[in-house]
Amino acid sequence: MSDFSNIGFDYGVRPFFMLLGDLEFSDLFKKADCRGVLYLFAKGDNDEMIPVQIAFLFQNDEPAEKFLDILIGWVEKSNNDGDAVSIDFIENNKGGYTLAISPEIGRFIDRMIPKELKNKVSPIAMVQTQFKEIDVLGTNYLNFKSNYRKAKSIAIRYVIGSKNKITKQSKKYFIKKEFNFFKEGEIPQNSTALSYKSTQEISDFDPKTLPKPPKESIEEIAERRTSEMKSLLPLTYNKLNNLWLGELQRKLSLKYDSEIIKQAICNLTIFERIKQLKDLPADFTKTGYPNRILEYLISTYESFDSYYPSDEFYSEDRVRKQIQNDIKELKTYLSK
Repeated sequence: MSDFSNIGFDYGVRPFFMLLGDLEFSDLFKKADCRGVLYLFAKGDNDEMIPVQIAFLFQNDEPAEKFLDILIGWVEKSNNDGDAVSIDFIENNKGGYTLAISPEIGRFIDRMIPKELKNKVSPIAMVQTQFKEIDVLGTNYLNFKSNYRKAKSIAIRYVIGSKNKITKQSKKYFIKKEFNFFKEGEIPQNSTALSYKSTQEISDFDPKTLPKPPKESIEEIAERRTSEMKSLLPLTYNKLNNLWLGELQRKLSLKYDSEIIKQAICNLTIFERIKQLKDLPADFTKTGYPNRILEYLISTYESFDSYYPSDEFYSEDRVRKQIQNDIKELKTYLSK
């Protein structure tokens, strides 16, 4: 049976939520053997060359089709938003450029985190970026860069063959509007293309320089703690404000903040409720338990029939121990 005696939970913090991106698309890109990128244009009103399509020039059809299917899957899972696929262009110092393909991080997070958890967790996203180097800044590339904003939309697909002869064009494609263009040394810190630096033979790329999420203040956490207890455990919080376990709260308030005390009592209460679950996993309190507790709280609404242990269960020593567990949980969160 899961042991809750050594775990804490702080309603004021957002538990870390690990998101791992699709790694297969990069392997398929390599197996498809990309030899270049083709740009297709249509004449505009002033004889301008308006981009209408980008095609990856592959040699191997089966992995190429699977690669495109993965990209289309990202699009479909993001409400058919083609910009769920990030395509960036990095111009190097040798007269060429590198194409960077990855999930667009904002849309990736949106589609991976359940709606009810959106504002209650701190996502940590790990995604892979695939790079393709092109030797020269050709005319077609420069036309694309100059005029892509004038296009209503641009189709992304693949073709099989060479620059001189195309033997197949994929039937499937997706529509995209957003593209980014960077100089080699000017890639923004928040771009998935930043890892391009680590692919260079001589690189000053240091993972320690990657941006860190802003730390929340103790005041912000405290404010959120109260708000979340009121929202997730309204009956228990109201009982505590109406002198339930009043003498115990008074004693502990000589050393601890009142909201910290209420949190500990709330936690002891929900832990006992969780223990009542018939299908409680044996590893519920192992690594990742803050997310499991949060999921329970979101999916289980308090009612007048909700379980409470007897008042004798809430001994001073037990509540004090839970306070220490909760404080330890907060310190661990802040250290990350």
